[in-house]
Amino acid sequence: MTAPRPLTPPDADLQDFPFMPLHVARLRDSDLAAEGDPEGCWYAVLLWCAAWHQSPAGSLPDNDAVLTKLCGLGRDSRTFRKHRADALRGFVLCDDGRLYHPVIAEQVLSGWESKLRQRHRTECAAIKQRNVRNKTDEPKLSFTAWVARHHVASVSYLSLEPDDCVTGDSPAVSPVTDANVTGDNASKRQGQGQGDLGSEADASGAAAPVMPVEPPTVDPEKVMFDEGVRLMGAAGVAQPAARQMLGKWKRDHGAPAVITALGKAQRQGAIDPRSFIEGVLRNGNTGNRSGGDRPGGWGARPGMQGIEPAFLAD
Repeated sequence: MTAPRPLTPPDADLQDFPFMPLHVARLRDSDLAAEGDPEGCWYAVLLWCAAWHQSPAGSLPDNDAVLTKLCGLGRDSRTFRKHRADALRGFVLCDDGRLYHPVIAEQVLSGWESKLRQRHRTECAAIKQRNVRNKTDEPKLSFTAWVARHHVASVSYLSLEPDDCVTGDSPAVSPVTDANVTGDNASKRQGQGQGDLGSEADASGAAAPVMPVEPPTVDPEKVMFDEGVRLMGAAGVAQPAARQMLGKWKRDHGAPAVITALGKAQRQGAIDPRSFIEGVLRNGNTGNRSGGDRPGGWGARPGMQGIEPAFLAD
């Protein structure tokens, strides 16, 4: 049987997240708590904690010597082998050669998405401040376009909101003025901007020229084909056949609907992604809004379903 695709993106890094969500009722009522040996359950909790800070986040190496150390057993491999089944209950070996726990992966994806969204907000705020200071019209990328540029491997793992999706041409933002900045921040930013411009004028004898900024572009269809071919390939579908299927789905339903269906197939661990995606597209269960010049057109701006909070699998 073909190993599944990794359950978290390869660039997921939560080493700066000191806390890991733990759903008390689910752990208390789990099969592990009911059937597992108490010592094995303790090692399981330690491995969950270790996986949270591994790279990719939510994974463990498929190496018993390393796992023994992560359980706090040092070189006591005999004790680890005795409790290995309980300690690794729920983990699956994926095609990158690492072990992943599906429910831990849900929490990792939630944490990783929140981390990326914070980075995106910080970058947008910096662009806004530069526009105020330099009186420019630098555009901001939507979250989807920003992730596609900086973390393309994470695109199909995230729960994208409808307004996160953009066309290949990223719209430029409106010029930012003091009217957009309120309170003390407005005065502070205004003063900073005047100071910077004055310094540049003193140095050159004239006002600093404003260079035009080219709006960054993202090709969502490329993301769709790249992620689709990889998902299909993991299920044993040859690349030419996968591209043909993706092209047909795009023609019939639009790229946004296909991207949404791919994300659902990935998050739900579809064993037969082709049948799963066709069912999602056939039932129209992609979360599209009305709009656009055809079903699923970019005007529809679809969203992906969010990740249901859960932790510690049964």
